[in-house]
Formats: sequence, C-alpha cells, structure tokens
Amino acid sequence: MVAERILDHGLGQLFARALVAIARADDRIDPEEGLRLQHRIELRLGGPIALDDLLLADPLDPHRLAEALRGATGPFRGAQLHPSELAVMIITDGLAVVLAKGYVSEAEAREIVRFASALGCSLDDVHARCSRAAPWLATIM
Repeated sequence: MVAERILDHGLGQLFARALVAIARADDRIDPEEGLRLQHRIELRLGGPIALDDLLLADPLDPHRLAEALRGATGPFRGAQLHPSELAVMIITDGLAVVLAKGYVSEAEAREIVRFASALGCSLDDVHARCSRAAPWLATIM
C-alpha cells in the first residue's frame, strides 16, 4: 500500500490523534490495533512516531481537527490537503486500525463518522466508503 503522506507536521499530529481517538473509542486498544495504529500513522507521516506520547495526549475533538484544517489564519493555511481528502484518510486508516482485531465496535464506527462528518463528509459518503471495506458495517452506523 502506498499511502498519501501528510507533509505538514502539525496536521500530521492531529491526524494521528484522530486515529488514536477512533481506536480507543471502545475504551481499549488491542495489541494488534496498537501495531496497526503505529504502522498507519508512520506511513502517513513518513517516519517513526512516539505512540506513547499520542496515547497520553488529551482526546481530540473532531471539530478541532476541522477548524485547524479549514482555518484561514491558522497554521494549516498552506496545507496541501483538502478536508475531504483527510476525511477519506481517516475513514480508510481508522477502519484498517480497528479491523486489526477482527471487528468494528459501534463506538469505533460512531467515532469514524464523527471525524469524517466534521470534515464535511456526508453520512452517505461515509457509508459508501465503509461498505467497500466492510459491507456489514453500515448496519451499526
């Protein structure tokens, strides 16, 4: 898999925190999820990360990520990433992480929807993207 990289460091950190929020939505991160989480984040950021630091960070609210990406005067003003592109990354990588344990919990599915929706992705778009990866997933969203 060749992942599109997130070149802006600050945005990359927020993306990583979003994936952590999705993985821990069911109040636990299984070992397989943790490995996949680290792998997906490192692919997107293009290098090693300190997963422990991300796990200790305050939970990220989806609207904070959206505001940071859309902020005309914020630090991501020159980001080369459109909110819809980031939403697709969150859906794709979020599913890949949580499916490492073999299923997606309802809480994890809701968290994926929250982040994608905050970035302007419609519920129909989220369902369409999720149904490609896990056709049964729409029943819990």
